[in-house]
Amino acid sequence: MENFENFTSKDIIITIPKTISWNDYEKELKQAENGFEMNFKVSNFPKDTKIGNRCYLLHDGNILGWMTISGFEEKDFTCQTTGKEWKGKFIKRTGKFNTINPIPMKGFQGWRYFKK
Repeated sequence: MENFENFTSKDIIITIPKTISWNDYEKELKQAENGFEMNFKVSNFPKDTKIGNRCYLLHDGNILGWMTISGFEEKDFTCQTTGKEWKGKFIKRTGKFNTINPIPMKGFQGWRYFKK
């Protein structure tokens, strides 16, 4: 039997593609402060991450801040910003975007655990 007393869930990092301008992305971040839920498509969910953990955002070579993970869902939906149809597994985020001093990091696909 596993000992869950010592288990700690983990924060993650995702990369926002360079093809998306940070100024455009900030508009969506502002909507998330008002309850809009943002979705990030993944091939699999991070098993050690839970609702309430932090999701750090990496853009153009720097981790710029974090949002709270509000859910994990497999669904079909139409993006309200781009009108693009999506299907699959999504990490959902909402609430305030909390800026941090930039941390340099090379971009990647998918997600990674944040090592403090």
